Amino acid sequence: MAHTLHADGTSGKVYIYNNASAPSIYAVPTSAQLGDLNFHSALSYLGNSVVVEATVTHPVRTRSSYETKGLFSSTTHYDPVQGTSTYNLGNNSLGANAPFVPFYGTAQVPSGTVIHQVGESVRAVSIYVTATKVKIYESWATFDQSLPAITRTYKVYLFNTLFTGSGNTSLAITGNSFTAGFGKLSSSYRYLRDSASPDFYVTDGKTADVSGGGLKVVLPDGTVQYNSANYTGTFAGITGRGVEI
Repeated sequence: MAHTLHADGTSGKVYIYNNASAPSIYAVPTSAQLGDLNFHSALSYLGNSVVVEATVTHPVRTRSSYETKGLFSSTTHYDPVQGTSTYNLGNNSLGANAPFVPFYGTAQVPSGTVIHQVGESVRAVSIYVTATKVKIYESWATFDQSLPAITRTYKVYLFNTLFTGSGNTSLAITGNSFTAGFGKLSSSYRYLRDSASPDFYVTDGKTADVSGGGLKVVLPDGTVQYNSANYTGTFAGITGRGVEI
């Protein structure tokens, strides 16, 4: 299918679309036209990713030494113990509002992801960014079992938000570079784009469900990341969109 590049010297708009229709059709793009557009300077984009990768050793979390016996049973249980810790994964050069997608291994990490469980004792993490750092928040709880130390490697993709153009160059092409839309499209950036072989999946739908006192987490690629034994619901997840950087 033909791809058309159009640059309007009066408005400064630049757009690329995947057919031979008149450019005026896409001057003010509608939601129904988004599938035809490869780029439009009036739209917002994510690009120029920064990758932060770090290995964290989560320490031993020891169960309580206090025992409790049931009124009608000789079974011994240990008092619950809870706690939290915070770790730095690396520097964030894109600011506190930078969109990001975190992973450990090949699994995406929604907030509150359980990364370690022994019996009923559990360790969960949430990854977040500040103005200068990428951090991980660990929350844990022990019951009858201690949690041994574990090592996990985390990778976080952070993105520039290309919401507004800058400068006064609508379109520039040289032997080594291509820029358009006042810098929003640039051959020096890496962009999120649809892919049949994606680096990861994104969704604006729910990724977890609680039922019967249990929790089930289904990632945007359909992987069941966590499903507690006492979960009684039927949540199957929301199909995400595969994207490539």
